[in-house]
Amino acid sequence: MDNIKRTVGLMGGTFDPVHNAHLALARQAYEQFSLDEIWMLPNGNPPHKKNTRQADMECRMEMLRLAIQDIPYLKLCDMEQSGQDYHYTYETLGQLRKQYPDTGFYFIMGADSLFEFDNWKEPGIISRECILLAAVRDHRRKEEIRTRIEELKKRYGARIYMLDTPNMDIASEDIRRELAGHGEISHMVPSAVADYIVRHHLYRSV
Repeated sequence: MDNIKRTVGLMGGTFDPVHNAHLALARQAYEQFSLDEIWMLPNGNPPHKKNTRQADMECRMEMLRLAIQDIPYLKLCDMEQSGQDYHYTYETLGQLRKQYPDTGFYFIMGADSLFEFDNWKEPGIISRECILLAAVRDHRRKEEIRTRIEELKKRYGARIYMLDTPNMDIASEDIRRELAGHGEISHMVPSAVADYIVRHHLYRSV
């Protein structure tokens, strides 16, 4: 760790579309762990979400660019831009570590993912390549999460910390549902993202 010159949080997801809760969680990680940057890492074709996207990769990337354009510590990482192959976290982390050997990576994951971590591809490699930040949500008790963290520390030598989650109940699925029914989303996404969605007629029911 002596050669680490900066710390970067990695926030993966389909971002279909990116919304205010994503940005709030990124800000929480940035502030709580005094990170230098947060890299938003849109998944081109994540193995756990087959046939669920409604906007193509180009649109999702552009919405992310618009969402973070005025937030200096947020950057867009296109490491998983390809939509043709599945992208596994351990492979992405390995590539990032080779490209940025002086960077310490913090991977932001949901509390539910913490309980599915044994089923991820190469959890041991992931644990070695980064520090894990588990976002705490109301439906998972902190005691339950602490117990799970201790289990994973013993099993994989993982470095895991709890990330306080902003109280924002927003999900991309809800936004898509609202748009399909011509509902209002201005309170859920940045204004530039809302304008882009309207301009490109995204998520409209046919």
